[in-house]
Amino acid sequence: MVQCVRDTTPLKAKKDKTMSKTVVSMMSELEMLGFLKTNGTECRFVAITIKTPVVKIKVGNPWNAGAKTESGLFKVSRKLGIINAHYNTSVRNRIAEHLGVKLSEVEYESGETWYEHLTTSDGKALPVVQHKDETKREGYYLQYFPHKATSVYCNDAGEPVPDEMVKPWLYKESKRPDFKPAVIAVKLGNVKQLKASGVIVEMPNFDEAESLLAD
Repeated sequence: MVQCVRDTTPLKAKKDKTMSKTVVSMMSELEMLGFLKTNGTECRFVAITIKTPVVKIKVGNPWNAGAKTESGLFKVSRKLGIINAHYNTSVRNRIAEHLGVKLSEVEYESGETWYEHLTTSDGKALPVVQHKDETKREGYYLQYFPHKATSVYCNDAGEPVPDEMVKPWLYKESKRPDFKPAVIAVKLGNVKQLKASGVIVEMPNFDEAESLLAD
């Protein structure tokens, strides 16, 4: 049974016979946080479906999208990746492999981050982070190491927007060094589905996101 933080709304669970997994319907970010707290700190593969507002986009775009509005244009993605990975160790492993040396011979000091990990009662880091600055906290984020993804864009009405219409308005992404793994922080409120440890967690409006990815 999935254990969550206290909430007045009961969880709805059903068995997905095609995949032999339990599907749990959640209604709030707190319920998602509770699940992640009880899911452990072991490094594992997790699949997520997310819907995030496009904020890094040029001013004057047709959707009035951007950091100020956080609306107009959204990116819906289905990702497969890892949670609870140790970033510093991942970097050192890549450097060691590239140089052909032992891991113990590689030293790497991680840079400063804007976030800090929530921890278990015995001090182990959870895959959930929050802003270090208490005055800037706007909820919790899932620290995620994506391996592959499928994405589509949609507008406020949930209608698909072709990639070729969006790309001219996006800024060029900076190149990431090969020895650094991709890592993102996803707002828990933007996670529509999460598959982990034999459980499928679904949030409201997941069907809308799924239908866009199915087209």
